[in-house]
Amino acid sequence: MTYIVTENCINCKYQDCVTVCPVDCFYEGENFLVIHPDECIDCGVCEPECPADAIRPDTEPGLEHWLQINTRYAEIWPNITEIGTVPADADEWNGKPDKAGLLITGEAAPAPTAQKPVYDPGEAPGDAPSDGYEVDGARLAYPPAEAGAEPVHLDPREPEPEDGYEIDGLRIAPGSER
Repeated sequence: MTYIVTENCINCKYQDCVTVCPVDCFYEGENFLVIHPDECIDCGVCEPECPADAIRPDTEPGLEHWLQINTRYAEIWPNITEIGTVPADADEWNGKPDKAGLLITGEAAPAPTAQKPVYDPGEAPGDAPSDGYEVDGARLAYPPAEAGAEPVHLDPREPEPEDGYEIDGLRIAPGSER
């Protein structure tokens, strides 16, 4: 058995429990604390110290998800041994239901997503010749041509010869490497 931090700690993070822990097994995220299950010695002194009643033994039914969260983030977040800054609105959040979706993990999004679909040439909707062009997803009409005016064609320009390379915004000229 081990003790774990559960949902009601989210946005409360009182930290009274941290000061009584004899083995310093608490870890801190932005809006939540976790207990490292492998470091917890099951003494239980932290449980009655929690004003949010968010610390429970992992043997209680339905806490498997919170055991996984405690295990995962205890490996990532920094260890704490004393009370830090308690959110100013902690009392307002204490006891509010359905806070799990508010947990800030500090992990990046799993993968970038495209802002608009990418099509092969000739496959995109509207690839047929048109009277306009697209800029950032908006279709703009060509202005009416004046009588006898030639259409303007924009061709890609020829690449200029390289005079070195760029690293972090600095231009490095050839032959200046050491």
